[in-house]
This record gives sequence, structure tokens and C-alpha cells, in this order.
Amino acid sequence: MQTTHRGRTITITASTTTPDGCCTFTIGDSGPQSAACLAVSNVDPSDPHAVLAWLTARIDEYDDRPVDPRAYPWWYAPGTVTRCPHGHTKALDADCADPFCAREAAIAARRAALRTGITAASLTTVLTRAGHPRAARRHDGTAKSIGFSCGAETVDGRRNARVCVLWHDGISRFPGDALPDELHAIARTLTGKGYRVEVHPNSVTLRVYPKGSQGSGQHAYTPPTA
Repeated sequence: MQTTHRGRTITITASTTTPDGCCTFTIGDSGPQSAACLAVSNVDPSDPHAVLAWLTARIDEYDDRPVDPRAYPWWYAPGTVTRCPHGHTKALDADCADPFCAREAAIAARRAALRTGITAASLTTVLTRAGHPRAARRHDGTAKSIGFSCGAETVDGRRNARVCVLWHDGISRFPGDALPDELHAIARTLTGKGYRVEVHPNSVTLRVYPKGSQGSGQHAYTPPTA
């Protein structure tokens, strides 16, 4: 017996050799499957028509719910599913829904966010390697030598979103004052490396965003005209 149902080709072969008389069936490229296990579902595995009715009902169930990562791919219409790297069944244009893969994807996403984010420590390393002097800090956090310092900022609840860069030389500066030359030099270094650099609207400070970020979309750093 051969038929099609919702795009699947189903072939059922009645047994003439096995002692239990169970049918075998194939769905698409599944290879021969024994119907013996259908007995637990109160299906006569030796009756091709009963086996077919069970298979088509099962296919309907699979089509009416999200892809089951533990199901064999041949239960689904050809060209609609594939295997994930761990062997689970998944829809072609979707992530694997298996809990193991979902957890692995979440961990990878968090790691990617950290890689594409920005921290005070990472920016400090970039600037010191470029030759900019870093201010030494006292135990209370104040600077005790001339140089820059970096401080992380959380934006809309997102950590590693941006870093503020200040210049310490003992001179008091107020909103509206011009940036010190050293911050212009730092800004040139960072923009040259692909960071988004903005000027804090209410202080003489640089705000630095990760490479590729659009930042706040405002207050972009512009070098002074000659």
C-alpha cells in the first residue's frame, strides 16, 4: 500500500514472514520501520489500514504544533526541517528548540554581548597601549597624577554599554568648557579604531560606545577646526 499525506509519501508493507505478522512502513526517506510498537496505542500492527490511519493522524499532530526537536525528520514534509549540529530536528529558518541547544545559544549570546560591549578595563588597555598616560588613583578614587581615567556606565539597564573617559590634570573644568587637548588626542585614537565617541553634554568628558554602535545618536565628537 502506498499513498501520500500532507506531502509525505507513505508506504506500508504487510508482513508474510515475521511470526507476529507486523507491518513495516516508510515515510519519505525514513527507511523501513516496524509497526510493532503501535500495539501500545491499541493499533493492530498487522492491519495496514489501521497502521495508515495512525500514521496520518500522527503526521497531522506534528504539523499542528511546533517542530519537536526529538522527532525524526521524516515525520515532517520534505524541505521543511533539518538537523541542528547536535542532531536535533529543527525548522529550516529557526533555532533548535531543544533545551540543551536553547541553553547553549543563550550562553553564546551572552558571551557575544560581552565581546561586542565595552568595559572600563578594556578601554583603559586600548588607551595605555596607544601611549596615553593613565592617572594613578588614591584609595578614595581621586586621581593623584596627570592622566586619563575610565568609568563604566549602565545605559537603560544594559551593562557594558559605554565608558566615560575623563582627563585629570588638577585644573577645574565646567560644562561648556572646551575639551582639553589630551581628550582630543584620546578621541582621535578611539575614532581611528572604530569606537563611537561622543561628548558628554553636561561635563567635559568623552562617552565611548562599542565599535559599530550608533551610540545615543547625539553629541558626536567632532575634531576642532584648524
